[in-house]
Amino acid sequence: MDLLNLVKILQTVFGVGLVIFVHELGHFLAARRCGVRVEVFSLGFGPRLLSWTRGDTTYQVAAVPLGGYVKMAGEELEGEDCAPAPDELGAKSIGQRFLIFSGGVIMNMIFAIVVFPLILLVGVPLSDPVVGETAAGSPAWHAGLEPGTRVLKVGDRTIRDFNDIVQSAALSSGDTVALEVLPPGSETPERVVLEAKYNEDVGVRLIGITQRRQMSGDGYVLEVERGSPAHEAGLRSGDVLVGVTDAPDFLSVEEQLLWRASERGPVSLVVADGDATKEVTVEPVTEEFGEPMLGVSPVVQRVSDLLDTPLVEQSGLRKDDLLVAIGGEPFWGRDMLRLLLANEGRPLELTVRRGEQLVALEGPALDGAGLYDLARSIAFDDQATSNRVSVSKGGAAEAKGMRSGDVVDTIDGAAIEDFEDLRTYVGKVGEDEPVRIGVTRDYGLEEPEYLTFDVVLTPGERTQYGLAFRPSTYVYQEKNPVRAVQVGMIFCWNFLEDTWRTLRGIATQDVAGKNVGGIITIGVAAHSFADAGWAKLFFFLCILSVNLAFLNVLPIPLLDGGHLFFLLIEKLKGSPVSERVMGYSQLVGLVLILSLFVYVMHNDIQRWILR
Repeated sequence: MDLLNLVKILQTVFGVGLVIFVHELGHFLAARRCGVRVEVFSLGFGPRLLSWTRGDTTYQVAAVPLGGYVKMAGEELEGEDCAPAPDELGAKSIGQRFLIFSGGVIMNMIFAIVVFPLILLVGVPLSDPVVGETAAGSPAWHAGLEPGTRVLKVGDRTIRDFNDIVQSAALSSGDTVALEVLPPGSETPERVVLEAKYNEDVGVRLIGITQRRQMSGDGYVLEVERGSPAHEAGLRSGDVLVGVTDAPDFLSVEEQLLWRASERGPVSLVVADGDATKEVTVEPVTEEFGEPMLGVSPVVQRVSDLLDTPLVEQSGLRKDDLLVAIGGEPFWGRDMLRLLLANEGRPLELTVRRGEQLVALEGPALDGAGLYDLARSIAFDDQATSNRVSVSKGGAAEAKGMRSGDVVDTIDGAAIEDFEDLRTYVGKVGEDEPVRIGVTRDYGLEEPEYLTFDVVLTPGERTQYGLAFRPSTYVYQEKNPVRAVQVGMIFCWNFLEDTWRTLRGIATQDVAGKNVGGIITIGVAAHSFADAGWAKLFFFLCILSVNLAFLNVLPIPLLDGGHLFFLLIEKLKGSPVSERVMGYSQLVGLVLILSLFVYVMHNDIQRWILR
């Protein structure tokens, strides 16, 4: 571990510990203000790592950094028949106890309300809310959002960070999302209404946009991993990529890099060098990852959506067509633009399966840019309900002679009906255990063949170059203190609202529970924000503090909100709830909290360890 990474880890521990400290300090100060003796002030749970005593209070740091607590005199005796001592919790009025139990929540909100304006006065780096690309078939694609479009508002919320766009769309309660946008080159805002789509894999609604990459002149700013092939070739973070050799010039620089990298070979990059350019060749490394696999995926041939453009109309394609060939070459959905460009300048020839028939379509001759526009106007989805497969380059299936388009009929004699059958069966096979695969090779263009392959599964392979594009960021600053306070309050309200909308979404199944994270997710997020400096780290700590305040005020026994709820009942009925009710409620609260802890830890392990 290098020194820089160690510093970031220490920043993360400090930041999360600070939010916990602020919460417990609220309880501590409220208890002292009301004359309650505090016996223990603890950061963390479990065995003590460090402790000291001052006055009546023992201050300690414990081994399990998942929270903290303030132990007050008489807390365990609250509600019993014996008369409490004057400095014990039970001797205090309902109002005083309400203040004590709400002290943590109040302090967390004060922290956010005070710190937000301070970091806004200093300036905090945020992600530029500008659209990079739109996914084919997505709501943003249908709405015609162009790269470079700036999003000003989502609904009534002013957007200052790209993540706010994604968050607002994900937590939208309706099927439509209204955006106020500024198209590239325009000074007049426009209103765009999108139909957000729920994504089963992610578990939220998406509108299908990516963030714009940071540009410098006509090039893109790179992030280069230390010790990677790109680093060894002489590239460094901050270098500006202006082009990629042997890639179509009508593609963006980002698309050119993806075009060449998809071939998994050396990539020659044209990088800015002062007022001139230089060429740097990066030789990738191939590494194994994941469980043993067959090296196949579902074919992607079905036209799921089309833009209403003249090029699409001239092509003759229709929704639900299965595109099986381009210029006489079989198409399996992974290389449409390459196949189109192989026929550049010649009349367009497409073969589709429409219902039970093969239909030949003809279109006009197009240049490269026209073919690119056509490809960008078509959206496909995979045929997971089919047993026809696309074979991955370099995988176990390809090594034994399987080809894209083969139909997997059997594995070790067991019938395969669809891709999920294949996935389930392969998941039970060990790394060195061969499987016999029976396939039909019938592309619909020639006579079928029936073949058998003996395949030994191998770990997947990925080609690493060690470079990426830097996301576009800017420093958001409010130099007017009054305005900084106003915007800070807006941030606090927005994050409170988002927390509530997330819980509501989980309850209504508009948001999948797998999106909830625990201490590992918090630590990873804090570490990521620490990368951008102290201002961004404290920005995240304010968000965390607001979330902690909201969750603690929920009326769940054992949490602050549970105590506040029982105090309200005591105020209304004129006496505390019975020991029996209190005991059972505490047990229910303990089960709920432990269940939630296990659930979020499971999510964290799946997301960060087993991913």
